[in-house]
Formats: sequence, structure tokens, C-alpha cells
Amino acid sequence: MSTTPPNGRKRMYLAAGSVAGIAALVTAAAFTDFANLNLGNGTDDSGVGGNNRFNIQVVGTDAAGNPVAGTWQEAATAEGVNINVPGADLITPGDTVSVSIPFRNESPVLTADIAFSLQDRPGFTSDATIADALRYTVSLDGAPLVTDATQAAVADLDLGDYPTGDSGELTISITLPDQGSGDANNALQGQVSYVQAHFDAVSVQP
Repeated sequence: MSTTPPNGRKRMYLAAGSVAGIAALVTAAAFTDFANLNLGNGTDDSGVGGNNRFNIQVVGTDAAGNPVAGTWQEAATAEGVNINVPGADLITPGDTVSVSIPFRNESPVLTADIAFSLQDRPGFTSDATIADALRYTVSLDGAPLVTDATQAAVADLDLGDYPTGDSGELTISITLPDQGSGDANNALQGQVSYVQAHFDAVSVQP
């Protein structure tokens, strides 16, 4: 047996349905808006990164290892690039040979904090007698940083901060001192020391 709700209850149901319908219409007709911001340095083609390329360079060299003024190279490999130190292979007790190495910060924006060291050349073994006897003087733009130092003492020399585009010139002088006797000098004949000049740079926010 079915019953019919009183008319008041039926009217209540109809009113509730009308309110829900009106709310749906109001929601569908609401105004909308949005905002987008492109993250970067404020220019049209910028993003996060891009100007964070970091790069130092040293003087370029020709096929014979001779420095070529006004040219630059990366030399960013463990094995390094050959550079000619005139007379290095002919050095005898009492001699000094030297080479100048321009370097620069080629980064677009970042400053470079540059240090310099002498280290063993990877894959080569030096003769200990001549390696221990050699002395090094390292100058930056004409000002000595170390004088008559062993290879081990030429480590993490602070060359300073170089803003983008700035350059300097490092001069390395290598001396083989007289060993004090003919026998000690003669013991160095045919010996070789394999040394690598190492520039190390850390980026600094400008």
C-alpha cells in the first residue's frame, strides 16, 4: 500500500532542487582569471640557469707546444696540453728556464676564484733525483708568489678573483741548482721530471 507525502513536504523537495539548480548556474557563470610568471633574470629568453656556465682558459698553443699570444684554449683534461718551456729538455746544473702562461675567466657572468699548483703528470713517473733537485719560482703579473720552492711547495697558490673577461699572466721559472760536486751534477744526466701546471677555479657569485 503506497502513501503520498503531504503537499508541504513535496513543495520542500521542489524548493531544494531549485536552489541546487540556481547554484550550479551561478558556478558555471563565475568570472575567472590567472597569472603566470616566468622564472629567470627578467629577460625574455631567460630561465633558471643559462648564465651559470663556468669556464677558465689558458693561452693557446700550436702543434709544437709554443704559446700563441691572443689565442685561448680549455686544456680541461687530466692528461693536459703540452706547452713548450724553451730549454727545459736541455737543462743542466746552474740553468734556469721559464715560460709565461696567460689565463682568463671566460665565464659569461660568474667570477672565478683561481688557484695554481704544480703536480705530477698523470701516467708518467719522474726520476726522483732531478725531481727533488728542481726549484720553482712562480710570479703573477710580475709579482713573485713563491721563490726557489720545491714542486710540493707550489700548491694552492691563491691567484685571486677574476670577474668575467679578466685575465692574468703566470710566469714559471725552473732552476736546476748546482749540486755542489761533479759527481752529484753528473748523476742528473739523462734524468727527467714530469710536471704539470694545474689551474683550479671555483665560481663566485658576482
